[in-house]
Amino acid sequence: MSDEQSRADLELDSFYRLIAPYYDADYADYLNGADIRFYQRLAEAQAGPVLEMGCGTGRVLLPLARAGVEMHGMDASLAMLEQLYDKLRAEPAEVRNRVVLTQGDIRSTSAGRQFLLIFAAGNVLHSFLERPDQRAWLANVRRHLEAGGAFWFDVFQMDYRRLLSSPDEWIVDTDRKEAASGHHVRRFSRCRHEPEWQRFRVEMRWVTEDAAGKIITENSASVMQRWFTRGELENLLELEGFQVTDYLGSFAADPFGKGSTEQIIRAVPRQ
Repeated sequence: MSDEQSRADLELDSFYRLIAPYYDADYADYLNGADIRFYQRLAEAQAGPVLEMGCGTGRVLLPLARAGVEMHGMDASLAMLEQLYDKLRAEPAEVRNRVVLTQGDIRSTSAGRQFLLIFAAGNVLHSFLERPDQRAWLANVRRHLEAGGAFWFDVFQMDYRRLLSSPDEWIVDTDRKEAASGHHVRRFSRCRHEPEWQRFRVEMRWVTEDAAGKIITENSASVMQRWFTRGELENLLELEGFQVTDYLGSFAADPFGKGSTEQIIRAVPRQ
């Protein structure tokens, strides 16, 4: 692991510690649940337990467990997993019994068994800035795949117009009222792009106000992320012994092409 990736890992852990309490509410309407339904269809068609790498707060994992799928989740962030543990405590025993969780780095941690289906939802790969770390993760995925198994993951398709946006321009990308407290929560974000390195620093700021409009809390966090092209992803997978069998451009299973906003990939170990 490079020094740069080590620094990125520390920053990522700090980032997730801060955003963990906001995460589920921020992403409650993410894609209107299309990614959850997509991975649920895959999981329900698969016999046996399913591994989600980078499961976080269980935004995808928990609905699948509720639907009857045996789930094994892996994530490096204890803060994110603690949110999932809290939710699991409120679930019926039959749901809790379908879930096994492992805290650990998805580039190297072992789940102790293999799976016929592994997936990584929610742009997990974007956090690995350096080629060795990208390859290390894919190698660990391959170690966890049972013979005949498949690996699915998604990353966003870069909208290159974003490279022209002002780095000082904040946008409101989450605006909600909390039902329990009546508080108004807004999340502001902006991106500072480094196109030469295919990466960007995303900054987020959360402002919570009471019913009278008085600011109660204000928190901020930032993290560096990397974006990927199709050719680059295909090369990475090939280097780690995978064959790409499906390349989709949306969670409605549209083929990848002009206007696609997602890159959703199915890969299997090359024979």
